[in-house]
Amino acid sequence: MRLSARQIEPASKVVARAFHNEFLTVHLFPSDSDWASLLPVYRFILNYGLLYGEVHATSSNLEGIAVWWPPHGTNMSIWKALRAGVWSLSLKVNPLILLRFLPVQRVSSEAHKSRVPFPHWYLSLICVDPKHQGKGYGGTLLKSMLTRIDSERLPCYVETTNDRNVSFYEHHGFRVVETSEIQGTRIKFWAMLRDKAA
Repeated sequence: MRLSARQIEPASKVVARAFHNEFLTVHLFPSDSDWASLLPVYRFILNYGLLYGEVHATSSNLEGIAVWWPPHGTNMSIWKALRAGVWSLSLKVNPLILLRFLPVQRVSSEAHKSRVPFPHWYLSLICVDPKHQGKGYGGTLLKSMLTRIDSERLPCYVETTNDRNVSFYEHHGFRVVETSEIQGTRIKFWAMLRDKAA
């Protein structure tokens, strides 16, 4: 099902719970005082997805969430980000967090531009609420959209900083096209591509 604007608030809490212990999250939000910044960040990502892509949920219970950017809009522009509310993050997010995010953004942006310079769907975010993990929600959420993408004969691109996700995506037809390490950290980065259906 498609997420509605009124579901952004509870959905952002699901995303925050799902990414609570991720390496990247801990790097960006190392102290308890930074955790107040999490919800505004995820609200922005979901709102951007609603405005310029598609945000899917497993059901109205929001067991899992996925944010997709379409082939004509896989690059975030300043104007689009402003319209989606990025300006409010400057008031709610510790500036040090934004500085820690710059090397991550640099690696992500360079990989995205160099590895997929052709029309594709971009899986910006996918997660399952921890209390529902291991029940197949992630696979269901992913497969329903991949079926559509295959019918459109388009490739799909995703990035991850969690090695456990690599095998999950490989199981669904993705292959690693680039690996690197975030500068100044021990966090690994994988860029993955699912080729268009023949």
